[in-house]
Amino acid sequence: MSDHDPRYWQVLTQLVPPGSGRLIVDAGANCGEMTAQFATQYPQARIIAVEPNPEVFVKLCQRFADHDQVHCINVALADSNQHTEFHVNKLDVTSSIFPRFTAGRRYYTSEDRLVHNIEVPTLTLDRLAAQEGVEHIDLLKLDTQGAELLIFKGATSLLARQAIDVIYTEFFIIPHYQNAPVLHDLWSFLAQFDYTLYDLFKGPYGRNGQLRFGDAIFVSSRFRAAVLDAYPEEP
Repeated sequence: MSDHDPRYWQVLTQLVPPGSGRLIVDAGANCGEMTAQFATQYPQARIIAVEPNPEVFVKLCQRFADHDQVHCINVALADSNQHTEFHVNKLDVTSSIFPRFTAGRRYYTSEDRLVHNIEVPTLTLDRLAAQEGVEHIDLLKLDTQGAELLIFKGATSLLARQAIDVIYTEFFIIPHYQNAPVLHDLWSFLAQFDYTLYDLFKGPYGRNGQLRFGDAIFVSSRFRAAVLDAYPEEP
């Protein structure tokens, strides 16, 4: 996720205050840096950490072997329950089910080359929730290198029920992966389910001044009415 605007953590913990009975899904957990933050900030929460890269997944499991609250799952969240090709890059945090964008200006480092492709299982968030007995997700975090829209398409049951309160997702402004969505694609899809934008956190810029990517928070209309609209109006 974007570490260029450090406000995100304060905003997230204001929206989802630490407490008992929380369910957090960390998709694209990698080695668990943010999972560890969640575990510290929400010690009573149940955390599902999802990571598709099997080599990285081993490290994730080792890190949380003694954490009963963290359940690690080795799949790629997507819009179907099958298998897909996964592109493992030199920088493992940039690995994706999408290949790198090569049809225009390159906005990612030249050092980040493809290492190899592997096949990984995919699972929809709706199916994962059913398998794990999850009825409600307090916080969904997505750092999935372009797979965010596919994940939303695989979560239409949860979204239609507004069973996800807060979505914290990476977004791209300019293509970094072939056929991957950019911010307006995510925004317009979530709007169909009455999810609205709460805040944006800008990431790095290209040499030409182009904003490359960042993070966004979306909230359900139910959460907005119950939590955000309970605050006093502007003076």
